[in-house]
Amino acid sequence: MTLLDTDTKYEAAQFIETYTGRAFYPLAPNIEAVSIIDIAHALANQCRYSGHTAFFYPTAQHCCLLAGYVVKTGGRAIDALQILMHDAAEAYLIDMPRPVKQHMPVFRQWDHSINKVIRSWMDWDNLPIPTWQDELDSRIIADERAQLMSRSGNDWGHQMAPLGVRIEPWTPEEAEKAFLIQYAAYSHEAYGAHQYLNADWGIPAKLYHSTASDHDEIADVMEVDVRGGVARVRLRDSEGIMVRDPSVGQFPMPDYEWVHGKYSLIESKAT
Repeated sequence: MTLLDTDTKYEAAQFIETYTGRAFYPLAPNIEAVSIIDIAHALANQCRYSGHTAFFYPTAQHCCLLAGYVVKTGGRAIDALQILMHDAAEAYLIDMPRPVKQHMPVFRQWDHSINKVIRSWMDWDNLPIPTWQDELDSRIIADERAQLMSRSGNDWGHQMAPLGVRIEPWTPEEAEKAFLIQYAAYSHEAYGAHQYLNADWGIPAKLYHSTASDHDEIADVMEVDVRGGVARVRLRDSEGIMVRDPSVGQFPMPDYEWVHGKYSLIESKAT
């Protein structure tokens, strides 16, 4: 392959480091590195339409609107969960504008491979993608253009009817939280057990961290991806005093670390 003058002259690492500190190989996707925490965080920080929107419009919000529409129109939890996750591969590969992507068959294959791995991670190898998913994903473009783009009159070649969803500005933090709330609700209903928990939600459950040598209940958990095997845990010093992050405003938030491994939950009744 011929190098351009602007090409880097060194070969970078073959993986990307995720929000939770894992090494994910986008050109040879590794299922053990997948986490819903990484997916939600990355999609919440990516703006659709290459950023050419009236306000920041994260991919995570786009996914939440579609999943909410499915539920509102009578869809099952598993259907809403599938469309919530339909852009999950972009957490590891980002997205490309459609005019560019259509000329990048190799890029589309990479995207397909990552999506396939994520569907395997969700245990969806034998679950067909809903026939209507692409239609809804295309129809929402009409809503997004009307509410987010200029009135240029440019012909997008898009004639499909809008869904009628309302789009309001969400911060990345709001988009990430909404995505995780929907994932937690739909996955719990679909699988019959918690797949993600956040301590702020007050859901009664005991959490255990299993390794080859122990099986201990974990305290100070801020959030946990049970399926992905990673939790955010508050840090304490040697005397048991909570460590706080001094860079976060007047009232510093608890500092934390990511703890990887196998987790199990025992649900309990609220008291």
